[in-house]
Amino acid sequence: MLRYGKSMIEHSSSLADRDSMEQDLGDALARADKAAESIVPILRHVLSNEDNSLFGDEIIARIKGMARHLAVQLLDRREGSGDGSVAAEPTNESVAHLCDLLIENEALVAHLHALALETQLSERLHARFGTDAVLTPLLQAQIASNDPDLASLAMRFLAAQARHSQSQRRMKLPLLELPGDHLHHALLSLRSLEFDGDTEACERAAQAVRRDYKEASTRLGLASLLLARMGPGAVDALSINHAGVVLFATALAMGAGMDRDAAILATHETQAARFALALRSAGAKVASVREQCLALHPDLEFPEQFETIGPDRAAALLAAGSGLAGY
Repeated sequence: MLRYGKSMIEHSSSLADRDSMEQDLGDALARADKAAESIVPILRHVLSNEDNSLFGDEIIARIKGMARHLAVQLLDRREGSGDGSVAAEPTNESVAHLCDLLIENEALVAHLHALALETQLSERLHARFGTDAVLTPLLQAQIASNDPDLASLAMRFLAAQARHSQSQRRMKLPLLELPGDHLHHALLSLRSLEFDGDTEACERAAQAVRRDYKEASTRLGLASLLLARMGPGAVDALSINHAGVVLFATALAMGAGMDRDAAILATHETQAARFALALRSAGAKVASVREQCLALHPDLEFPEQFETIGPDRAAALLAAGSGLAGY
């Protein structure tokens, strides 16, 4: 089901064939689960052992760059958390040590991987279709909305997405852009460092970060708020070329009840069955599901009998899988 090569399902209107297709979908999801569940353990091994043979150099470089940038920011906060004096430059040894602690957290590694995949997909869509990663047609429409609150929110998201694109070009990630649970784990990693038994500076730094943090003002927080403000019109975000990757993935996650990082991973060719079912579960029409699948994977053979899968059934099939929270 939904793979390259010969289609796993022949067109048929019989109940037996529909049951067979659902069985094939279940098998495809199981294979996708197995592939996804191996990603983070392998990534952590690659990040720790300088072996890039199993992942592209670009993905590994982005994850390493973001992890290092997070470590530097955490250490800067720690060193400057006292009496307001200028922070000392963190040593390479301290940065490397904290990086090691950060990548011990599988959920954080999965998030960094998802961000790297998001950037890679955005660049691929721009090359193929000319899709702007920042100012998409959907976002332009919201900025021009007669609803001043919606237009203002769209402008704030536009600015956040522009900053994110600049950060990704430098392979960096601002600390305060992390989702709340990942920020919490990052702060725990900082507190795990050994500074001659002195933990007060780390605690002060953690408290200062929490005071400064507003999850609703992060790029991903603004994406969720924007889609919520759009109401029923948010279904338009289920077109990846129209909405752009970030709003598309956020809408897919919200509509299908998925973790957003898992929604990004679902765009990978190994996850085609999950991608199609998630779109259908989110309320996309079959024709739209086909269009989105072929936009990402032009060589995909899409089964005609997929039209027999309604949104509720798609949701049930997805629920039978692992869900891929944190991969």
